[in-house]
Amino acid sequence: MPSYETMDDEEELHKYLSKTEDFEERKRIRTRMRELREIKNKEIEARRIQREKENEDIIKRRHEQADKQKAKTLAEFDKMAKTASEQHNKTLQASEASLKEKIRRADEDKARTLAVYDDLAKKGTTTTSTVSKTEEIPGGTRTTVIKKTETSAGFGGVAYGAKPSAEQAAKFLTEQLKNASCIGTEGKISVKTESWSSRDGVTHTSQKSEAWGAKPGAGGAMAAFKKMDSASAPPGGSRPNFMAAQGRGGGGGGKVMRSPSAIKTMLLEWCKSKINHYEGIEVTNFSSSWNNGMAFCALIHNFYPDAFDITKLNPKARRANFTLAFDTAEKLADIAPLLDVEDMVRMKNPDWKCVFTYVQSFYRKLHNHEANKAKQTSEQ
Repeated sequence: MPSYETMDDEEELHKYLSKTEDFEERKRIRTRMRELREIKNKEIEARRIQREKENEDIIKRRHEQADKQKAKTLAEFDKMAKTASEQHNKTLQASEASLKEKIRRADEDKARTLAVYDDLAKKGTTTTSTVSKTEEIPGGTRTTVIKKTETSAGFGGVAYGAKPSAEQAAKFLTEQLKNASCIGTEGKISVKTESWSSRDGVTHTSQKSEAWGAKPGAGGAMAAFKKMDSASAPPGGSRPNFMAAQGRGGGGGGKVMRSPSAIKTMLLEWCKSKINHYEGIEVTNFSSSWNNGMAFCALIHNFYPDAFDITKLNPKARRANFTLAFDTAEKLADIAPLLDVEDMVRMKNPDWKCVFTYVQSFYRKLHNHEANKAKQTSEQ
């Protein structure tokens, strides 16, 4: 009979248990089978405990690694924050230094400007001096008081000598007004000067008047239009919007004269006839109607329809419209670009005098254009 107490194979015990019918023997086999199960359960439990311990060790090591990584990351962040703070401080210091330098330069520029103004103020001064002269005459003495006034007038940094004449002052101021005025403006200036002579004790007065007009051309807009009208008016014919000055007594030989408002109205009507048939473009004045460049494009397109496709233009693209119109007018019609694109873009309502003067150039160059003549012929 085998010794069941030393058997470790549970399957072998099952075989013996199925072959024997002896109660005691079966009892011993079952007892050994329970012992084997208990041993196996203890081994399983021991392995479980070992695994748990190993897992705890793994988790502990991971926590330690995580703590080390966290500490390392925090240290790097602290270092980066410290470096950024140092760079920020350096940037602030550099900005403060730059600001101080700009303030210093501004103060120097201000001082130089004030010095120039002081110098100009000194040039434009009036000095009065009194000289007493005593002479002996029969029966007593005679005292003569001579009062001398010297005037130095500075205009734009150019100082005249003592006692500038009215003609000199008028010419100088006229030139200044021409250079400083907008294109299309005109006017008249009168200068009156007085000087006292110690020789004869007489106050001398001089007066000079000068007319000035904006460039281009002398005489301003009105003279330019008169010249255009005289060159283009048909014999015996007349144009609308003018005032006729007839000779006295109701005789003939009346001379046609145009007021500035009549010239403006005539040119506006001419523009309307060339522009207002374009869809979405309407001209009613010389300011806001021209603020997006479309009216300029329509005016040049009326005479040069093959230059560009006006239907593809966008009224919101103001800079592109102004550039296209000015460049096309200069290239095809030799019309000088009297207006600046950037100035027109900045202004919501352009200066009507500047627009008016520029449009005059279109009239001068294009009112006898072939396309215009053909249209007039068809209308007749």
